[in-house]
Amino acid sequence: MAEDLQQFDLKLTRRYSGEAIADWQSIDLQDKNRDLTTVTEIDNLNQAILNRLHTRQGELADLGHPDYGSRLYLLVGELNNIKTQGLANIYIRECLQEEPRVEEVIDVSFEPPSRLKEPNTLKAKIMVKVLGLDTVVTVNLSIVAN
Repeated sequence: MAEDLQQFDLKLTRRYSGEAIADWQSIDLQDKNRDLTTVTEIDNLNQAILNRLHTRQGELADLGHPDYGSRLYLLVGELNNIKTQGLANIYIRECLQEEPRVEEVIDVSFEPPSRLKEPNTLKAKIMVKVLGLDTVVTVNLSIVAN
């Protein structure tokens, strides 16, 4: 597993702000000293998890990856309530079962809508155990549900 964390990928950032995201409509590649910036180790895994969660399941079927992605897109237009959070929890867990570097999803918790500036945004904190290591990674996910 340690060798899996040594892999790298291009760093995806929100255009102009530098905020790490996985929304394909507003991403950009970051450069430093006229070279593309990469992410490695835990940052790479964090980005890979966000990419997997933000990709619609089946969207990459034509590229040979029919099961890649999540069903979180099905929650767009739903209210941020216990039912929607329960479905999001299921969709997150089933999606991350497919990530080979994740041994276990330890916890998925949601920020209560009453604490959010935008109450129709699902804000999840996902804790996963990295395969083969005693490392726990926390991923923060935001999804506009309505």
